[in-house]
Amino acid sequence: MSDKKLEKSISWLISHASAPVGYLTYLNILGEETDSAHVLESWRRVEEDTLSRYIFERQADDGSWYTGGPWHPPPGYLQKGGYTPVSPKYVTTVWILGILGDMGYSIEDSRVKKAVDYALGWQLDNGVLTEDKREIGEDHSGEPPNYPCRMSIMLANLCNVRASSDPRLRKSLDLLVRWQREDGGWLSEGHRDGRYAKQGWFRGCPWVSSFSVRALYYSRLPEYRDALERGLRFLAWHLDQKPRQEIKRVFYHGHEPLRELEMFAKTRIALESTSAATLLEWLDSMYDPETGRYTYNGPSKVSSKVDKVSVPVMKFRGFHQTEDDWLTYRAVNILQSLPA
Repeated sequence: MSDKKLEKSISWLISHASAPVGYLTYLNILGEETDSAHVLESWRRVEEDTLSRYIFERQADDGSWYTGGPWHPPPGYLQKGGYTPVSPKYVTTVWILGILGDMGYSIEDSRVKKAVDYALGWQLDNGVLTEDKREIGEDHSGEPPNYPCRMSIMLANLCNVRASSDPRLRKSLDLLVRWQREDGGWLSEGHRDGRYAKQGWFRGCPWVSSFSVRALYYSRLPEYRDALERGLRFLAWHLDQKPRQEIKRVFYHGHEPLRELEMFAKTRIALESTSAATLLEWLDSMYDPETGRYTYNGPSKVSSKVDKVSVPVMKFRGFHQTEDDWLTYRAVNILQSLPA
């Protein structure tokens, strides 16, 4: 990315970005100190932002959430068994924490800390983050079975608000690393023993692997660097098997290609892959030379054949990714990180 293009994109962000993107631009793109006037003022705007108020006004007394929003339609009913930190999808606590983490919130905020404590209240002694409160307090000695699907989602979003500083979370992250397969990916044993699928799987699952990699990436912990590299290389390998044109979308068979490209760039892992080159070319095609902004040009509608997901899934995946300011911020963040 040329300096001229970079300057134009940053100028556009400063003039047009929403409150969270403005804050992230000063902090992460321009590298200003956390106590600079620009950063402090932009963070004040984040806290006063309509979305921040909307989210925190709906937080329950125990720190949890069960609410719809611009990222998802309102839940139509409360499930018979209530709700957990991760179920139903997209409207419960860890999904909301993921949104807040993207906006710049962290565990240093007392409301976020309360939500983290709520989620970790579902942790078993062996490190498993359960969805069954009846398991709390039972004896869970010994190595638990390998079922990382929902737990990887919980860990990714908890780490996105920097909860990896909590020693309780280290136990769960260590367990996740022990569950990593030889191919670098993750796979629930239920997909091999017939519990969740008729046929056995013999490679990692991109969906659970994508969340697992994000958990390790957001943890910022050096002891997980090897597992992170292996996971990123698995994701790149899996994308490399697919038609180039098909991966140019915000969600693809469990992948979130834009988020994964950002991790490739920031860590400088798997940048030599075909998929990384394809996604970088796609990103460049979204650049508007007149304004410096990036405008999403991936599929606007769900394809059940290609995406294999519902509209609510795509709505959540696209939130804070496909809007012009968020996309421009991510593009600059990615391109700034590439080796010269």
